[in-house]
Amino acid sequence: MIYTFDSAMTGAPVLSGSAGALRALIKACLVDGFGAGSVATLTVASGIATATFAGAHPYRVGTVSQFAGATPAGLNGQKRILTTTTNSVTFDATGIANGTATGTITHKVAAAGWQELFAGTVTNVLCVKPTVVEATGCVLRIDDTGTTNARVRAYEAMTDASTGTGPTPLDSQLSGGLYWPKSSTANSTARTWYLVADERAFYLAVASAGSDRYTLVFSGDIASLKSGDAYGYLLSGNQADQTNASTAPDGCLGYSGRTTRNGAYVVRSHTAIGQSTSVQRLGAHHNGGTTDVYAGVAGYSLGSYPNGPNNGLMTGALELHALGIRGTLPGLLHPVQDLGSAFASGAIVDGTDDLAGRRLMAIRTGPPASGTVGTVFMDMTGPWSR
Repeated sequence: MIYTFDSAMTGAPVLSGSAGALRALIKACLVDGFGAGSVATLTVASGIATATFAGAHPYRVGTVSQFAGATPAGLNGQKRILTTTTNSVTFDATGIANGTATGTITHKVAAAGWQELFAGTVTNVLCVKPTVVEATGCVLRIDDTGTTNARVRAYEAMTDASTGTGPTPLDSQLSGGLYWPKSSTANSTARTWYLVADERAFYLAVASAGSDRYTLVFSGDIASLKSGDAYGYLLSGNQADQTNASTAPDGCLGYSGRTTRNGAYVVRSHTAIGQSTSVQRLGAHHNGGTTDVYAGVAGYSLGSYPNGPNNGLMTGALELHALGIRGTLPGLLHPVQDLGSAFASGAIVDGTDDLAGRRLMAIRTGPPASGTVGTVFMDMTGPWSR
């Protein structure tokens, strides 16, 4: 299942240039959920359930909610929201008889089902891993003791909140780990963000300087071309503090042809021998002739949006090159056209052709302070293929 979160949702964690702010955000989205409250009424008619609330609710179309306490029991659990009004939402209730539910019914924005390890043992440090058996089992460690950035590293396994095997990146590659941006200012000013996840990976987009230009980072299992890839775990981020940069952040996955930057690492190569390996390049299969430019801008693109023959938005998967094409990044699509400013961050596009039935969300990726901005798209419907 795909889980989508953003900073404008009622009850969402606030991201700022404060110690612990990113830790709280990631924990809420991946482990705990947020926006908990009571359901005023819950009724079923013709296979559709309608939940009403006494006040505002946190949900968007496509958000996953966690309901509890209802009778009949089939109305409990995780439900994808179909429609919303100011004080109500609907979800699928196929097979449940018409009527009004009873009980003390609660709701919250559902978390993506990850597990926190070593909870509370080190202040402002978070260690999380997927719980599904298909996952590689690698652990993400977030050191959020700083203000404008957190430092992140993946491990093949951890024995406590500060000790693990298979660190990615190694200190010899980048001492202290990669940087994940929070804010260009070390204060409580809120910054906008988006997080899109499934049970094995997630993307985080942060507008650290406060405008519609996001740095996009990734942590989790890729869609590997190697069957049973036990080490196909990717971590991306910045190599330094770039929260107020006017040049391309290293960790922006909307940035293509990373031929001179090492803002992305896999825990081992496809041979399964050795340790952390830097990614040689991230880019779409249909890249234009110019390297090192953002997706969706001139130079990268094959023409302008919309595509003349079908009036369409044309996209491609983002390929990970590390001693060959290791695989693709699940759920992320690069446009192969110059989009200009056609899509703002958060804009929703309904997929067609091979993407029929899927909803895509645009994210404007670019240097936080100024400079050229491109666009990528996140698959909000899924499942993400692996």
